[in-house]
Amino acid sequence: MDIFMPALKLVWARTKLVDAKRMKKEKYPNGIKEFRDIPYIEDGSRYHLLDIYFPENAGVSLPVMIDVHGGGWMYGTKEINKCYCHHLAKQGFIVVNMNYRLAGKVLFKDQIKDIFAAFKWISENLESFPADMNNVFLTGDSAGGHFVSLCAALTKSEALRNEFDIPYNPLQFNAIGATSPVVDLISPNLILNVNLRMLLGSNHKMSPFYKYMKFDEVAVSDMPPFYILTSSGDFVRSQSYKLKKVLDDLGVPNKLKDWQLKYNGKRLPHCFAVLDANSRPADVVIKEMADYFKQHMK
Repeated sequence: MDIFMPALKLVWARTKLVDAKRMKKEKYPNGIKEFRDIPYIEDGSRYHLLDIYFPENAGVSLPVMIDVHGGGWMYGTKEINKCYCHHLAKQGFIVVNMNYRLAGKVLFKDQIKDIFAAFKWISENLESFPADMNNVFLTGDSAGGHFVSLCAALTKSEALRNEFDIPYNPLQFNAIGATSPVVDLISPNLILNVNLRMLLGSNHKMSPFYKYMKFDEVAVSDMPPFYILTSSGDFVRSQSYKLKKVLDDLGVPNKLKDWQLKYNGKRLPHCFAVLDANSRPADVVIKEMADYFKQHMK
């Protein structure tokens, strides 16, 4: 792990600069109310904070959408997805945008426990906001897509939660949104293999969680429906198709959107809807995912 960590840190340091430049140009939709930096664990850590966004003057309880940001498991905060989450809220949802501790400081198991701690806080506190807790949805992009896919299985398997030392199941999800997800880290892709050392430790193949780095080792047939988004310029595009195959084999309903059209003369990249939430393609797929979720409301 020590050999690769400096290189990974350089990659994400550059990404941080690119994101900072991008975020300065983002235009937020009007009419969204926000509550920022709410602790879901009272330990003073910035990585245990979440934001809540919803349309102003919401006259009724709104379905809930929880978003888990990407960043290669070791980079990012909720701020990199903030504009995207505002656009999600504009579709008529109360959106929870959350932090979690990053790999390099903690292991994968700890990250999953953070996410479930946020779920627990949401289940106990969100009813003080205009939230319909009978209709809760979960989204994530890239590494966040990995997290939310695994969480979809964890909420359906007590045995699996016990392995991750999660003694509760605070939420059930009506549907899952996976944007440019990574669901097979044991693939021949060297970039993904490098992350295993960081997520599981230097002796990663001996970790009890190594087997769960392939989603087909975790997935169960009673998971909620999935909306999967990828694009022709997505460098892990094949992972979306792997996810779809796992779901198809289990009979889990799903919809795969593979955006092939060019935009401004270029193929759309990894997580394009998150990286440019103001673009026309992002508007199309954000509405499409929101409509897919609404089709699965109770």
